[in-house]
Amino acid sequence: MAASAQSAIDLSRLLDERAISPLQVLVAVLSALIMFVDGYDVQVMALAVPLVSHEWALTPPHFSLALSAVLFGICVGAAFIAPLGDRAGRRTLLILAMAVIGVSTMVTSTAGSPAQFVLWRTLTGIGLGMSIPNCNAWTAEYVPVRSRPTILVVMNAAISAGSFCAGFIAPVIFAHWGWRGAFVIGGVTPLIIGFLIVVAAPESLKFLIVRRPEDRRIASILARIAPELDPATPFQRPEAAPQAARWSLVDLLGPLYRRRTLVLWGVVVANLFSLYVLISWLPTLLESAGWPLNSALRGAVLIQAGGFFGGILLSAFLSRGTTIPALIAAYLITAACLLLFHLAPAAAAVSWIALLVIGGGTSGSQLCLNALSTAYYPPAIKASGMSWAGVIGNFGAFLAPVVGGWAIDRGYSSGSILGMLAAPLVLCALGVLFMRREWQWN
Repeated sequence: MAASAQSAIDLSRLLDERAISPLQVLVAVLSALIMFVDGYDVQVMALAVPLVSHEWALTPPHFSLALSAVLFGICVGAAFIAPLGDRAGRRTLLILAMAVIGVSTMVTSTAGSPAQFVLWRTLTGIGLGMSIPNCNAWTAEYVPVRSRPTILVVMNAAISAGSFCAGFIAPVIFAHWGWRGAFVIGGVTPLIIGFLIVVAAPESLKFLIVRRPEDRRIASILARIAPELDPATPFQRPEAAPQAARWSLVDLLGPLYRRRTLVLWGVVVANLFSLYVLISWLPTLLESAGWPLNSALRGAVLIQAGGFFGGILLSAFLSRGTTIPALIAAYLITAACLLLFHLAPAAAAVSWIALLVIGGGTSGSQLCLNALSTAYYPPAIKASGMSWAGVIGNFGAFLAPVVGGWAIDRGYSSGSILGMLAAPLVLCALGVLFMRREWQWN
């Protein structure tokens, strides 16, 4: 006689109420490693530009499109390929993404012109765009709800950690193997991670139960999470999400949601523009301001260290009713630090501290905005709202390297360029004043 519906396993309760299993830890760690590698691969091009420009006798602005290419690729990968994870599986897309990132980054080491950089960096960006959403989905579908927000924030902060570490290991790599060696290492690592996923990590259990409830892998995955369960015990299949309404860009810009949508887009665009000018050009700007190359490389990635700690700090305010004042303070303090570089761009102890603060106010605030975007709209429009915030925000990120290169080409000083970045951050602070105060975390 078949088991009753009452005796069936409720998968969500199973994952939420018991201690985290080694398998769940493995998924979270592998996802964090992917994010770490993504951060390295985003940063490595900016770190290589000063060396490549000297070697090829080209001015840094010749590499503006190469710096933007990875961001264009991220948009393409996230918009058109990453959603295939809902059909093919999170694990499948992540393995494919690691292969794309690994091969394209290794081939980047053979580049002989800025145009070749653009091609290979675009492909790298496509892989990054595929991996980030599926990492979040894969991990979120495994970890218990009680620790999910913290795990996801820390996992996404691994992007900043990867960029930060890139700046400290890049000078060593450059000294021994040149700039090409940095891309080789950046390519081999994701291939290793992809192999680890193939041999050690399973598909998302929730994905399999919803999409392929007869899949034989379900029993083996459950055995790794809850070995005491009888393999013959049936499980409850989650109900499909309601499909009564299909929300689109038109709805986001309709009368009901237009104001909050435009405010969110404006803040995200201005923030990502400022952040990616810094990510793309800060090594070059600091070297032009008189910093030794190794100091410039390490100083530049303090932005990412600040982002890691700043994001975690700001996340503490998300559910305490102080999100708005915390973001406003972060943006205004960051703008003041950028103006400090305009007044005194030369290397000094205060500059290192200022770089950390700038990272907290740009990269850290972006982590906070990513989390807020999940609570900015009601459930029926949440997915569309999050997706379009990312797409529109990436326009600011894509333009940033081009605009920064134009400013360098026009002869603006490093201090002037950094000082001008205070303006969009002040606009971010003003925009936050108009953000809605009620967050919907359901």
